[in-house]
Amino acid sequence: MSDAVTVHEGVTYAEREAGEMKLDLYLPEHENPPLVVYVHGGGWVAETRGNIPDPEHHAAEWGCAIASVSYRLQEVPDDTPAEEMYDPDNPTPRGSFPDHFVDVKAAIRWLRAHADDYGYDAERVAAWGSSAGGHLALLAGVVDDVTDLGSAFADEVEKRVAPDESGAVQAVVSWYGVADFRLAADDDGLVPLLLDGTRDEHPVRYAQASPGTHVTPESPPTLLMHGREDEVVGVEQSRAFFDALDDAGVNAALYELHELNHVWVEDVEDIESERVAMDLLAADPTHAQSVYEATHVAPGETPAPLVEDGTPAGPEAIRQFLDRTIR
Repeated sequence: MSDAVTVHEGVTYAEREAGEMKLDLYLPEHENPPLVVYVHGGGWVAETRGNIPDPEHHAAEWGCAIASVSYRLQEVPDDTPAEEMYDPDNPTPRGSFPDHFVDVKAAIRWLRAHADDYGYDAERVAAWGSSAGGHLALLAGVVDDVTDLGSAFADEVEKRVAPDESGAVQAVVSWYGVADFRLAADDDGLVPLLLDGTRDEHPVRYAQASPGTHVTPESPPTLLMHGREDEVVGVEQSRAFFDALDDAGVNAALYELHELNHVWVEDVEDIESERVAMDLLAADPTHAQSVYEATHVAPGETPAPLVEDGTPAGPEAIRQFLDRTIR
């Protein structure tokens, strides 16, 4: 444990029928720091909130409180493509989409309600997620209130935790997250399991569960990072979301990492976990990348970049983005 960071592990933020939902909170020695809410990856069916890159180090380095949150994982029936990802020893409660999103929003509202108890700023909140967590972080960014997810989910959302608090965030960081389920030709994989059928069977669910369909001019600034050779979540997902933000007049930056696959590896067979993902980026700061930025200002104002030109994808780019959006 870093001397500069106080850690609160296993804090319960919600009681569900399936069990307690918990988060881990990392607090740097800064007065009233902003808050970053991390949402882990794992295909919506696997991993835990421990699947986060070195939160104590980054809380201290960025001067931000970091909360890594659990969310209900998808139930995995036998004889499905996701069965090999199912870990019976994973203690995280399970449910069905949109439970995942309901929990992420509940955690954000709970964290706002308890900001004074722990000493961070409830008005400056960013969501950061990876892969499936990237999808949920993007969705948390563009859908302020969980009850606004859409008509297809109207009977499946609830707002029981800190219902008077806002679930909105002021910035989003997404690593290789799904932005539009309609772009994924996946009729027998994780997405039909998540959305209870194929795209042809449930076109409205597919659309409303997609962050890209909820983008408005009020959406928060977003930093996207994606490998061009990603075989799990294609880079077109982040490209489409970047274009949607740009079209809506929202500031955004997109990093495309040349020759890199999912979780910043070159070969998908080498994927380990998000815990080592930042180390993989930081290990080669000269890796080839293309950076696209959309900066929108009122007439007569000077554009301010979200990330300095030439900054490599990795912790420094995220720090700069957070400094410009929630600092």
